[in-house]
Amino acid sequence: MSISSVHEAHLLMQYISDAVGSIRDPDELFRTVTDKLRLVFEFDSVVIITLDKERRYSNVIFEMLRFQLPEDIERKKRPIAGSWIEPHMADLSVSVFSIEEVLDRYPADFPMPHVLYDVGMRQVVLSPLRTGGKVIGFLNFVSKDEKKWLENDKELLATLSSPIAVAVSNTLAYEELRLREAQTVMQLAVNNALLTIKDRNRMLLAVCEQIDKLVPCTFLGIRVMGDDGKFRIYDNFMRKNGGNFFPVSSAEKLDVTDFEVIAKESFSLITNPGCYGGEAFHQLCTKYRILALAREKFGISSLITLPLWDTPGSRAGLIISDTSRSFDEHDQSTVSLIVPQLSLALQNYLAFEEIDELRRKLEGERTCLIEEIKAVHNFEEIIGNSATLAAVLHRVSQVASTDATVLIQGETGSGKELFARALHNLSNRRQRALIKINCATLPGPLIESELFGHEKGSFTGAIERRIGKFELAAGGTIFLDEIGELPLELQAKLLRVLQERELERLGGKIVIKVDVRVIAATNRDLAKEVAEGRFREDLFFRLNVFPLFIPSLCERRDDIPMLAAHFAAKFSREFGKPLRMFKESDMQRLVVRDWKGNVRELAHLVEQAVIVSEGTVLDFSTILSLPEPFTKRSIIEEVKTMRDFELDVAMMEKELIVDALERSKGRVSGAGGAAERLDMHPKTLYSRIDKLRIQKRFQ
Repeated sequence: MSISSVHEAHLLMQYISDAVGSIRDPDELFRTVTDKLRLVFEFDSVVIITLDKERRYSNVIFEMLRFQLPEDIERKKRPIAGSWIEPHMADLSVSVFSIEEVLDRYPADFPMPHVLYDVGMRQVVLSPLRTGGKVIGFLNFVSKDEKKWLENDKELLATLSSPIAVAVSNTLAYEELRLREAQTVMQLAVNNALLTIKDRNRMLLAVCEQIDKLVPCTFLGIRVMGDDGKFRIYDNFMRKNGGNFFPVSSAEKLDVTDFEVIAKESFSLITNPGCYGGEAFHQLCTKYRILALAREKFGISSLITLPLWDTPGSRAGLIISDTSRSFDEHDQSTVSLIVPQLSLALQNYLAFEEIDELRRKLEGERTCLIEEIKAVHNFEEIIGNSATLAAVLHRVSQVASTDATVLIQGETGSGKELFARALHNLSNRRQRALIKINCATLPGPLIESELFGHEKGSFTGAIERRIGKFELAAGGTIFLDEIGELPLELQAKLLRVLQERELERLGGKIVIKVDVRVIAATNRDLAKEVAEGRFREDLFFRLNVFPLFIPSLCERRDDIPMLAAHFAAKFSREFGKPLRMFKESDMQRLVVRDWKGNVRELAHLVEQAVIVSEGTVLDFSTILSLPEPFTKRSIIEEVKTMRDFELDVAMMEKELIVDALERSKGRVSGAGGAAERLDMHPKTLYSRIDKLRIQKRFQ
């Protein structure tokens, strides 16, 4: 078996090294190397095995066999302890031994030497694969005949094993990188499912599908038990043959009369992490009846258990099992990567479920639309430190802790709703709801029903009883925005509620006492409205117990730089844009500008600048110098209302997005997409497309 010349040995070494450097596919590489090794050495089959980092297990990464192994022989991960590799772990040179001579060293339950002998193999050659001075695996030759190996043959094989060791090391490194990327993809996919899917069954089905991609399994179970010994969650999902997972009922599948008893018996299994296969799984089945039944009914043969949480009030765990493979510690660690997100999602789900149950018990027939309670506003907090603003805030602090009725007056866009919210949040009623109703947005016939509620059948279309906003605000605060728009016929009814603290539903006969604080707001001069007969004088005096005048933006110009910076930071975060600074000249123009729309107008203008800016500073060149919707009187006269202004802003934004979509041929995300062109996060752009109702063909 010796090579004919040193030159030929050098050529073979060079060939193998070139193959290692040029062939990327591991199977193709090792087959090519094996074909070349056959030109030098005589053998029938070849196997390449690797060792794990702890050197506890061996794993076959390549084999080229000229015989058939039994199907029940595990080719992958096998313990090194007790195997024929163990005596050679410390060998630094090539080892050659007879299979027949080692048969009596290994019992029948270690089948590999016996299996090889039964298929006619008689000799094994082990060549250690070393990189960095450490053995990472072995190159194994298996032969039918026992051949004599000379020392120079062993030395040559050891030499040729060096580039093979490099290839094996590269393969392991690539596989580890691929696995980490796959694990990251799994974590992200699971996290996305947990965040976006609200239905628990659909959410957990998505989790099953992602786990199965890395840790193939046939069953997944979620268990949550309260301190009272009752299950709060007992969800099971099973994979159809070659198909997707689906929810199943263990009680029905196992068909036993005392299912709850055996289920509770098994709960202790998931309070500690574990990985069970082979004999360990069989031992577990003798302890837990439910596992024995699952093994009998479904052929379950291995199990992973992971605790999710163990806190006062409840304990939870995750169970994964399979019918065709044995799990190992690596599978367990892979699944454990999603435990934090899954635990948080389930705990949040249970918390929301409990909150919802309490809400139903406490509220009864009271229905409260979340979007109405959490009123939307265009700025998050009162920004500024001017003297005029400080004076208003001082008055807010004086009246907030009382139940006095407050009338907030100020121009459109000056932030009246924000001050109303501040009054509520600083009051003793802050633990209850702040209910808002805009008197200008509802038709006259509906306002009475919205404010005071109605009984079933009280008018056409009243198919059920409706609780009004005053009742919903019981114990809290009601904010009557645009109170100057309230029809005269309803002003008398509102006056009664303010005076008597009682109301009757539309069509009802029962007098209902209400405990509610009233805050009203208007951009009209109510004293003038009273003088002209459009507003009741007695209602005005009842509302005007504590007047609060909100200064216009032009009256608090010192606050404009702070407000502008606040909005720039806010919209940059919202749109996923970099935070850009203001040019001094632009800031000066903002300070001296005639702000007809007040703070709301400033917010919209800065929002435009954040959207269109591309350099290092905010670009107001096309905004502040537009054919004067903001500075020239002739154009101002065309923009009659803030609604006109808002429509103009929305139209500009829509045109900008449509242009970017057309340039990117409808693509939103990815290289060359509209989001990249606009320097926006794709999710933010999708949101703006939906809000502006841009045609679907652009998406």
